[in-house]
Amino acid sequence: MRIAVLVFSIFWAGVVLADDDPCTGFAWDMARELNLLRGTPTALAAVPQQTADARDTPLDRRIDLKLAPNSEVKLLTKPQHEPAADSYSGLLRLKVPRISTYRISTDQRLWVEVIGPEGPVKSSKFTMAPGCTQIHKSVAFPLQPDTEYWVQLSGSAAPGPVLLITLDH
Repeated sequence: MRIAVLVFSIFWAGVVLADDDPCTGFAWDMARELNLLRGTPTALAAVPQQTADARDTPLDRRIDLKLAPNSEVKLLTKPQHEPAADSYSGLLRLKVPRISTYRISTDQRLWVEVIGPEGPVKSSKFTMAPGCTQIHKSVAFPLQPDTEYWVQLSGSAAPGPVLLITLDH
């Protein structure tokens, strides 16, 4: 009987602790993204304007970004939320290998938009967990291969957010 009580207590404690984890509050499974955060980061400076020599943004990697002051960035489209004057922004060139939905996840409160040849790409879903310090939010976009996209980031309070771009499963 004592063993059964002990096993039940350990199980219940695990359930209670899991429920207290703010990173389990996303609308979809973010285990893959949380695992990628433990990998070696790739440093990448976002560009202040669209340019042909911008580096492609890697997929499935932790990206430690460097954003510029908002006043120095020429955004491609007016953001749906006007960035504060003292915030940080930047652009990233993105090409994907296949037709699919891709998640763009970040640890900061900032506005994420994807701009394609015909203009802004409408996001297909969104989730956030405000108490999770590793990932604040994730936005999914349907994207096509052989297309140049620009990820427009704006309104970040921090100049160095972490970003992940992953295939939506």
